[in-house]
Amino acid sequence: MLKWSIATVSMGGTLEAKLAAAARAGFRSVEIFENDLTFFSGSPRDVRSMAGNLGLEIIAFQPMRDFEGMPEPQRTRNLERAKRKFDLMAELGTSLLCVCSNVADNAIGDPARAAEDLGALADLALQRGFRVGYEALAWGKYVHDWMQAYDVVQRANRPNLGIVLDSFHICARKNPIAPLAEIKPEHIALVQLADAPGIVMDPMSLSRHHRCFPAQGDFPLTEYLEAILRTGYRGPISLEIFNDQFRGAPATVIARDGMRSLQITAEKLEDNRKVVGQPPITASAALPPPAKIGGIEFIEFATSSHESEALTALLEGLGFTLVARHRSKDVDLYRQNDINIVVNREQDGFAHSFYLVHGTSVCALTLRFDDARRALERANALAATTYFGRVGPGEAVIPAVGGVENSLIYFVDDTPKAKSNWDQDFIFEGDATPKGQLERFDHLSNVVRRSEFLSWILFYKAILGFRDEPQVELADPYGAFFSRVISSPDGSVRIPLNIAEGGSTGVSRFIDSSGGGGIQQIALSTHDLFAFVEAARERGVRFLDIPDNYYDDIEARYDLPADTLDRMRELKILYDRTATGEFFHIYTTMFEDRFFFEVLERRNYDLFGAANTPIRLAAQTREQDLAQQQKAMFEY
Repeated sequence: MLKWSIATVSMGGTLEAKLAAAARAGFRSVEIFENDLTFFSGSPRDVRSMAGNLGLEIIAFQPMRDFEGMPEPQRTRNLERAKRKFDLMAELGTSLLCVCSNVADNAIGDPARAAEDLGALADLALQRGFRVGYEALAWGKYVHDWMQAYDVVQRANRPNLGIVLDSFHICARKNPIAPLAEIKPEHIALVQLADAPGIVMDPMSLSRHHRCFPAQGDFPLTEYLEAILRTGYRGPISLEIFNDQFRGAPATVIARDGMRSLQITAEKLEDNRKVVGQPPITASAALPPPAKIGGIEFIEFATSSHESEALTALLEGLGFTLVARHRSKDVDLYRQNDINIVVNREQDGFAHSFYLVHGTSVCALTLRFDDARRALERANALAATTYFGRVGPGEAVIPAVGGVENSLIYFVDDTPKAKSNWDQDFIFEGDATPKGQLERFDHLSNVVRRSEFLSWILFYKAILGFRDEPQVELADPYGAFFSRVISSPDGSVRIPLNIAEGGSTGVSRFIDSSGGGGIQQIALSTHDLFAFVEAARERGVRFLDIPDNYYDDIEARYDLPADTLDRMRELKILYDRTATGEFFHIYTTMFEDRFFFEVLERRNYDLFGAANTPIRLAAQTREQDLAQQQKAMFEY
């Protein structure tokens, strides 16, 4: 059976905090990174004792750098240096020393010499009962891929010398993966695992700053691990991550994410093995499979009595009708066709606390599942925080898990019986199913803090079974922001996750005004956008002002009928086109600089109108800047 491990370099903080976090997350083995030991105030024996008390085995000490192929006197000094490392390892209670390929300018580029040096190191290690693992760095001076490293290991031909296989170095250089299956298992000292985004960057910079956990990047890790398993290797699989954001986050969060990523990696491996009739190979318990998502049941706004007037006026302007009031709380239900929006004005409890921190904003998202109980069991198995709110007598109990910025994601069954939850909790007045021009939730854009971006991608993929698309960069008048779309397998729920590097971008302004991340954009679909906008304007809805220059550009780029373009210009509707379809959409002005609605009409078009994002951001920035100028003049 395979066992999961994590290198201490993957987490930030003190060595004590790292070991405690790894144990709490469920790891039973760790690699000790040399710097962590150097910065530790106690002895290596203290580390061994601390790890043992936490139930952690120390499987390796690493790295030893610039060892093989060095001229004298460095070669002799390296062997003396190795003896000291072996003394440390004896105190640590570990038996594997990891050596990475040489990057020194004065290294000798002779495979035979490299094999001779590693052989001498292995002979010294054997005297202490230790092993040596040799790893090819993607930027090594002469050895920079696993095939070269394996050649050196085979040349040295020592029983306690093997190769360290690291998915990062293999995938970053696009080394062939399939031939890994031909390595003899006794020649594999350790297998390390890291993902990374598919961006063009030199391997060293990518490695030092952008490694991430499996399922957070774009590397073919399932293919990599399946090749490893075909060798017959059944030793530790260890996460080794270098990431600036990880080092700045609490070690407990990073360790949890690391274990979560391994759990879903194991799930995928085991599913693939079942297909071909192979036995399980991981020791971790099987996860409850993801429940099928049927869409968004409702979103909930936290607000106050005085701010709710502007919010409900906006909802009514968009065509929503107040259909029901909660039996025991100051909570209203607004509905239009299959779209439910809850407005919560409670003066205590979760929603009120959320409002005090974030102002009027979306505090909860409710998803429909074919089996909500199984969805919750999976969330619990993956260490998600479960929440049960205060309920009155006879009211529905709806479980939830913690979402972005302490918001909630409720789980409900996608069955006719589950619809009765509304009747349990609300008293309906008049027509319970009002029609209207808006048909359904199309997507929700979610701003997250830069430091939490990878965690939330993993959360949605692991716990909810979402899929993700490649990250894209979009222009903002004050910089740029980055977006990655995650969606349920059937596409009924789609959520672009947006981040920025700071400054005055729209994403950064949202974080400042809302006190953190959250849902910034609520996109709703209609079958006739032009008719909707005309009716909504008559009801007092204000839409984002789009400059005439935009429509001049649209006229030059597309062969739209003159009357259609004139109506778009008048109504401030934006447009995009693909080879097979068209897209019309419009944005409301922002509500207190926090959120806005998008209304869209798809005509065989499945994208998000990203081509129009810069014009939207520019218009929103202009609107915000003007409001600030007017406020400053008034105060003056």
